[in-house]
Amino acid sequence: MDRRALMLATGGLLGGAGAAQILAAGPAAADPVPPVVVFDVREYGAVGDGVADDTAAFRYALTLARAVPGGGATLLVPPGSYALGESLLLGPGMTVQAHGARLFRTGNTSALVKNYTGGMPAVAEYEGAGNISVFGGTWDMRGSRFTSTCPAFVFTHADGFTVRDATVLDVPQAHAIELNAVRRARIVDCLFDGVYAGTGTPAVPNRLEAVQITAATSAANLPAPAFDGTPCVDVLITGCVMRNSRATTAPYDALCGDHYVAPAGAPDTHRRPHRNIRVLANRVESSGAYGVRATDWAQSVIADNTIDAATITGIYVSSGSGIPLTDISVTGNTILGTGTGTGTGSGSGAGSGGGIVVSNTSAGQNSSVVVSGNLVRATDGETGIYVSRTNGATITGNVVATTRHLSGGNCQGIQIQRSPHAVITGNHLSAVEGDGIGVDTESTEALIAQNTVSGATHNGISVASSEAAVRDNRITGAGTGGPAGSYAIRIGGNAVNVSVQGNVARVGTSGGGAEAGVGVMPGSQGAWVTGNDLRGWGTAVRDRGTGTVANGNLG
Repeated sequence: MDRRALMLATGGLLGGAGAAQILAAGPAAADPVPPVVVFDVREYGAVGDGVADDTAAFRYALTLARAVPGGGATLLVPPGSYALGESLLLGPGMTVQAHGARLFRTGNTSALVKNYTGGMPAVAEYEGAGNISVFGGTWDMRGSRFTSTCPAFVFTHADGFTVRDATVLDVPQAHAIELNAVRRARIVDCLFDGVYAGTGTPAVPNRLEAVQITAATSAANLPAPAFDGTPCVDVLITGCVMRNSRATTAPYDALCGDHYVAPAGAPDTHRRPHRNIRVLANRVESSGAYGVRATDWAQSVIADNTIDAATITGIYVSSGSGIPLTDISVTGNTILGTGTGTGTGSGSGAGSGGGIVVSNTSAGQNSSVVVSGNLVRATDGETGIYVSRTNGATITGNVVATTRHLSGGNCQGIQIQRSPHAVITGNHLSAVEGDGIGVDTESTEALIAQNTVSGATHNGISVASSEAAVRDNRITGAGTGGPAGSYAIRIGGNAVNVSVQGNVARVGTSGGGAEAGVGVMPGSQGAWVTGNDLRGWGTAVRDRGTGTVANGNLG
């Protein structure tokens, strides 16, 4: 937006000699609109030629803007290139309009934009300076030159933040935007391009999220007291792009998330999850570790994102401190090429991770997690989709294609562990170098139904937990890798009362290497294998269990 357009949009603009004009809001109304106060940094001496130091002009304009009674002032930064040697401290209700402007650091300052600075009184919960908006601008932290750790934007302990149409470049070993104990944050249509990750191996890897969503836990997170454990609530990140386009920087380790772990002995008030986080329709073009790292989230949605070449995991939902995560939806995402270990950020882990991972510590159990309608392709790691320590997970309608483990191990298409009452239905899996679907330890009462598994090098479906129902699945070409003991459907040795009915299993055109259509392992008890179409197998059912019922199968 050019200056004249902005003047018209705000009802006019006058300034000079260190003062701004208060603009009338129009005809009187029952609920009059508050006046708009605009401070144009050019009116206070800013040059914007990329050479002159504009720090004093910005400081003067901001001092006046913060002094406006009731807040609500606008700082106007016209197109140009502005050299800044200190942070922009914004007050309540302030707006920065910076479309077409480049703002860059001239030294090791703190964050370019923030709502808190040292020496200000501590605030609790969401009581600080909020209702702040930043529109536009290229915010160049020049971290490759000024290398002291420093985020670009820091907002803390307040309600109402919007950053829209901003580009953030070259942040030194930190975050583009840090949200610390905030409510109602909107990060929209922003570009995060590269982070300076330092030389050598960082002391703590995988912690350079472009947008950090964190809690007020300690000064180690942010020196902005009170450290009362306040989480973030109602955060929207949408339409953003994360990439790394320059040789002097590295990819961020995640578009958004945290590495939060409650301090030892922390009270329950420091163990509150972030709530209502929505990560929608973003694009991750390059990541040093994760696409989205959802740490300690509840009642949240990760949907319709495209994540390309995350070094470890595309979407990682977890708790580092055992907080139960509830009501998480991971839907409609496209995840390509994860687990490769080829990124240049601080993440490592070639052959680990996967496409989508949901987990918790041994102390925590998640519930009501939905993973549906995602496309996961070219996973080099442990799993295409992995869910652990989650009660009642729903994994449905996903496409998982072309998985492999770089060490040659079992890269399962879908795997659950310690996750009772799971529903795994309507998924399509192909070219899996491992088991197509694995239902493992302590995942009792799972339903595995109407899935299609094609070209799994190990078992098509492997069940090692009790009371599972395997219904109406179609499996083609299981055991294509020829490992001993592979089956289209395998019932593991610890499984009790597993029901296998109505499935269709074919050897496939490659002939496969599986031993039988259905294999019941020694130690299993009470398997019921009936009404399956196992034609074409040399052995339809190989039973080594106890109390197996196997009848009515074709083969």
